[in-house]
Amino acid sequence: MHTAKNTKHSLVLILCIIVGLISALYLVVERNTIEKAQNHIENIIDYDAVLRANAFEKRSQKEAFDALKEAGVTAFAIYDRTLEKANDAGEIKLLSSQDMSNVRINGSSIKPGATYVALITGKEGYYKEIREDLYHRISKEKVKELNTSIGPVLELQGATADSYAKMNLGVSRIQAMEVANRGFNVIIRPTNYRNVTPEDIKYVFNRLEGVPHVTGIIFAGKEALGAPNHIDETLEAMNTLHIPLVGIEAINQLQYEPQLGFLEMAEKKNYSVGRVYTIAKEELKKITPEEAAQRFYISDIERNIRYNLFPIYEVGQNNETVLQTTINYIQSANDKLSAKGYKFGAADIYPAYTQNPLLVVLTMIGSIALFVYVGQMFISMSQHKQLVLFFALSLLSIVAFIVTSGTLLVQIWALSAAVMAPVGAMVMLMEEWRRSGGTRPVGPWKSTIFAVFYLIVAALFAAIGGMYISALLGNTKFFMEFAIFRGVKLTFVLPIILVMIAYLQRFPLWKGRMINTRAEAKKFIREFLTMDVKIYVFFVAAALGAVGWVFVGRSGHTAGVPVPTFELVLRRFLENTLYARPREKEFIIGHPLLMLATFAFLRKWPMVIHFVLTLAGVIGIASMVETFCHIRTPVFMSIMRGYDGLLLGCALGVALILAVRLVIYISQWAMRREDCHE
Repeated sequence: MHTAKNTKHSLVLILCIIVGLISALYLVVERNTIEKAQNHIENIIDYDAVLRANAFEKRSQKEAFDALKEAGVTAFAIYDRTLEKANDAGEIKLLSSQDMSNVRINGSSIKPGATYVALITGKEGYYKEIREDLYHRISKEKVKELNTSIGPVLELQGATADSYAKMNLGVSRIQAMEVANRGFNVIIRPTNYRNVTPEDIKYVFNRLEGVPHVTGIIFAGKEALGAPNHIDETLEAMNTLHIPLVGIEAINQLQYEPQLGFLEMAEKKNYSVGRVYTIAKEELKKITPEEAAQRFYISDIERNIRYNLFPIYEVGQNNETVLQTTINYIQSANDKLSAKGYKFGAADIYPAYTQNPLLVVLTMIGSIALFVYVGQMFISMSQHKQLVLFFALSLLSIVAFIVTSGTLLVQIWALSAAVMAPVGAMVMLMEEWRRSGGTRPVGPWKSTIFAVFYLIVAALFAAIGGMYISALLGNTKFFMEFAIFRGVKLTFVLPIILVMIAYLQRFPLWKGRMINTRAEAKKFIREFLTMDVKIYVFFVAAALGAVGWVFVGRSGHTAGVPVPTFELVLRRFLENTLYARPREKEFIIGHPLLMLATFAFLRKWPMVIHFVLTLAGVIGIASMVETFCHIRTPVFMSIMRGYDGLLLGCALGVALILAVRLVIYISQWAMRREDCHE
C-alpha cells in the first residue's frame, strides 16, 4: 500500500517514459502523413436502380446522369444481371409457354412450363451475353436455342419460371462499358458460384478485360467469389486487372459483414483493402435525407471509409422524385466532405503499412515504464524494486514481441497506457492538491485559475497514453479494423476504481483517516462490510448503478444504450461546427466537474463533495485517452477531438464555478437577511 512517507520514482522510469513518448510521436507523425494521403473517396450508386428510377421521370437518361455527376457520383455498381432485371430494362423479352402459343417454331414445339428468352431487335449484344451466361450457369443441355417467327429464342427447362427470372447470371460487359463511356468508374458486385471452379472465376474476369476504370470489387451475398477453395485464383485475377478488394462495413459499424473467404483474401493482401459504407433500405426509410447525408459524412471522416454506396430512396421526399431526393442527399454529403478537403474519384487504398519495429519496442518500453511509475503511486517500492520490475517486464515483452506477431502484446501495453495515463494524471493532481492546500481557503478567483491550470496539466499528462496507443496500434491491420482494440470498457471502469483507491490513500475520507497501510486497508474492508446500512442507501446504490449502466453502456465500440433525441441534435450541431465533435462525457461532465473538484478542495468544501467531484472528473480525462483506442479514426481527428473537448470543458468549467459561486452568494445573502429579521 501507499505510505505517508513516499519513496521517490526512479529517474530511469521517467527517462524511459520520455524516450517512449518521442518514439510514439515520431510514429504518430508518420501515421498522420499516411492518413492524410488517403483523401480520395469513391461515391457509388446502383446502375440498374438509377435506370429504373429515371424511367419515372421526365428528364432524359443523359440529364439524369449529368445531374448525378454534378452531385458527386463518381462510380456505378454493376451487379450480376438477372433475367428479370434484363426484361425490366428492355434488354430481352422474358416469355412463358402461354406467351409463346402464337409463335411459330421451326422444327420444334412449345414445352408446357418452360421459360423463354427472346431477342429484342437492336439489343443483340445483351441477348448474346445472356445466352453465354445461361450456357455457363446451367449448361447447354438445359438451354435450347430455337429459330422462331420472332427471331432467336432461348428455351429453359428444369426449374420454375420465377427461379430462372431471379437467378444470378453474371456481370455484363456491355453495362460496364456503358458506365465507363458515360465518364464514370465501374464497381463490380459479383456473386459466388455454387461449387465454384477456376473456370467460373476466369469467366467473370474475362468479361472485364479491356473495361476501363474498374476501381473496386465488392462481393454480393455471403461469400466472396471463389470461396471457399479458389480465392487465390480470384486474387490473382484481381491483381492482374489491378482491381482493389473492398469489404462491406458491418451494420454495427464495427469491422465487416461476414463473407466467406473475404478475411482470408484481405490477409493475403496484407489488409490493403477498401471499406464501403452503405445504409440498409429499411433503415433509409426511417431517416431524412439530411440525416442520411450526415451519416455518410461522419463515416468517411471518422472510420476510414473511402467507398460510399448510396442507396436510392424508394419514396420521394419534400414533393420531389425518388431520383431527385437521392441526388439531393448525395450532393449534401459531397459538399460536407469537400469542405473537409476530400477529393472524389478512384478511392485511395491504405498501403500495407507496419510501424518500425524498433520504434514500437521503444514505445512499448515507455508504456511499461508508465505502468511501473503509476503502480508505485499505489504500492510504494524502493527505486531498486522499481527497476527490477521494469527491466523484468521489458525483457519478457521484448522476447515475446520477437517470437510472436506482437499484435496481442502491443494491445496489452496499449490497454495499460489507456488505464495508467489518466490514473497517473489524477494521482499527480491529488498530490498537487495536498501540496497547495493549506489550512485556510484559497481566494475564489485564484482557485478558479488553479482549476483551469490543473485540468490542462492533467490532460497533457494523460495525452502521453493517447500517443502510446496511437503508435503501438497504428498499422493498416488496425486502420482497417481487421484487428481492434480490446478492453474499451475497462478503460472507463478501471480508472474510476483506481482513482477511488488513490483518493482513500491520500485523504482522510473514511472516518477521518487515510487508508495508506496494509493494516488500514484490512480494517477498512472489515468495517465497510460490517457497517449498518440505512434503507435510503439501497436507493442511492440503485441510482449509481443506473448511472454506471448508462456510462459503460454508452462507451466503447457498440451502442448498448440508446442516445436521446436532444443529444443527437447536439451531436449534429457540434459535428457541423467543430473540426471534430468532442465527447459529451468530457466537456459536459468530466472536465467541468474536475475543475469544480479543484475549486472545492482549495475552498475547503466538505471532503465527501470533493471525493464525488474527483471521481466524476476522472471520466473526462479517461475518455480523452480512450478516444485514441479507436484506431479507425485518423489520429489528427482524435487529437482535435480531445482539444475541442478540453477547450469547451474549460469554458463550461469556469461557467459552472461562477454559477456555484452565485448560488452560494445568494444563499448566504438570504441567510443574513433572515438573521437580521430575527
